[in-house]
Formats: sequence, C-alpha cells, structure tokens
Amino acid sequence: MSVENHKNVIIGSGEGGKYLAWHLAQSGQQTVVVERRWIGGSCPNVNCLPSKNEIWSAKVADLVHHATRFGITLGSASSDIAAVRKRKREMVDGLIAMHLDRYKASGAELVMGEAKFTGSKMLDVQLNDGGTRTLAGERIFLNLGTHASIPSVPGLAESEPLTNIEVLELDRLPEHLVVLGGGYVGLEFAQAYRRFGSRVTILDRGQQLLANEDPDVAAELLQIFASEGIDVIAPVEILSVHGRSGTDVSLIVRTPSGEKTITAATSLLRPDARPTPRELGWRSLASSWIKGVT
Repeated sequence: MSVENHKNVIIGSGEGGKYLAWHLAQSGQQTVVVERRWIGGSCPNVNCLPSKNEIWSAKVADLVHHATRFGITLGSASSDIAAVRKRKREMVDGLIAMHLDRYKASGAELVMGEAKFTGSKMLDVQLNDGGTRTLAGERIFLNLGTHASIPSVPGLAESEPLTNIEVLELDRLPEHLVVLGGGYVGLEFAQAYRRFGSRVTILDRGQQLLANEDPDVAAELLQIFASEGIDVIAPVEILSVHGRSGTDVSLIVRTPSGEKTITAATSLLRPDARPTPRELGWRSLASSWIKGVT
C-alpha cells in the first residue's frame, strides 16, 4: 500500500482543526483533514447551533402559549416536533455546505474516515465509503472530541438514554422527559421541551443546579423553572434504572426524604459530555464525535 506524504495532517474537523487547516492551506502548505463523521465538528451538527435552533422554536412556542398576556387572541396551538426537526436539519445542511465550500476555497483536503496511528507520524485511514489510505505527516495535529458519559448506575446504560444528539432528532413530543444532571446543556433542553409541551423532571446529584454558578443565580433559575412547571429534584442519588428510553422507564432514587420511584412514560436524557483522551486519542482518532446515550 502506497504512503501519501503530507506537510500537515489534522485529525478532526472541529473548531480548532478546521480553522487551522484553512489557514495553513491558504498559506500554501499542503494540508489534509481526517474527519470521522461531523463535517465542521460538533458545533454546526449536533451542539451549539442546532440546539439553539430548536431552543428558538421553543421560545416561539412559549410566546404563542402566552399570547393572551400580550392582548393577542389565538386558537389552539400545539408543537410539531417533526417540523421543528426539519427546520433544524435544513440549517445544518446549509452549514455543512458552507464548510465544504471553505475547504474547496482554501485548498485543504477533507478525508472522511477513521484514522489510527500505525507508527511515528503514520496513519491508516479507514474511509467511510470503503478502502484505506495511509498518510504520513511531517506535522500531525489532534483535534479530538468528547462523548457523553454514562455513570455506573445499574440499568442506566441498558435503558439507552438520549443525549444532545438523539434529542435533536426526536420527531415526536415526549410525554415525560427526565433529565439527568443540572448542567447547562440539560437545562436548555429541559426548558425547551417543557415549552413544547412535555412534562419535564430534572434530577441532579448536587445541592443546586449549575454547580459552578453562584448560589443566587441557581436559586433564581430554580424559581424560573418552577414558574414554567419544571420539576427539579436535588440533591438526588439514582440507585437503579429499569425499562428503556422511548417506551417506559422507571428510576429508583434516594432523596433527603427517602427513596422514591420516578416513572418516565417516554424518554430519558443524559446530555453531559465528558472528554475521554485515552479512548479518543489513542484507540480511535476522530474529531468532534459525540457518542449518544440516553
């Protein structure tokens, strides 16, 4: 198998990788980017931008629900989650097209596949459309991603919980969405789906939501969620999970007042992402791939 020699090889097309690639290529340096899945990284595909797209749809839904407060009389309104997803997908498709144009204009080569080190500055790339390429780089840059973590709670992994990736692909409204964790990603989706019309429960093991924020900020947020009908249970320890997300799920939890069972008629969301350098850096090199668990 022939070896392709390159000045720069960048593994991952996320924020750092793509801008570095475009700059180097436009400076006249031969540059190739290997990306396993997300063209442009997670931000335009499954994180920052598509999540804000759906959050904005939820904001519109909230305004409609409170139209009478502003002197506007409307008929009955309901959320069409399939249409919300369609709007989000159209935005993502446009962003991907924009990234491909930037690669073409800069002269950087984008290779879709999974890269693994086979030696010093040597990579084998298993191409997504079949075949293998062997790349050697004078300089190799790692622009790796994260994936959602699964706590070692009995039954949680088997319940196949949603993450930020899967929840953005829902085409129907969950009757009851249980969000595990009080970080900002989970809270964004909790409020959005409450505004779409789901019943929402947030479970957080900490003493307050948004553990890194000041207590008065967390207290104000708690009041806002209460006013919107979002249930927050904290602190709480999840003892076990039974069933499967998307059908019926029950969680046995321990609270300061004792053990209780929480039943989710449809979906379970575990949105927090955690970096795993050992897995993503050495066993399988790729950029901005967030593996889903819900």
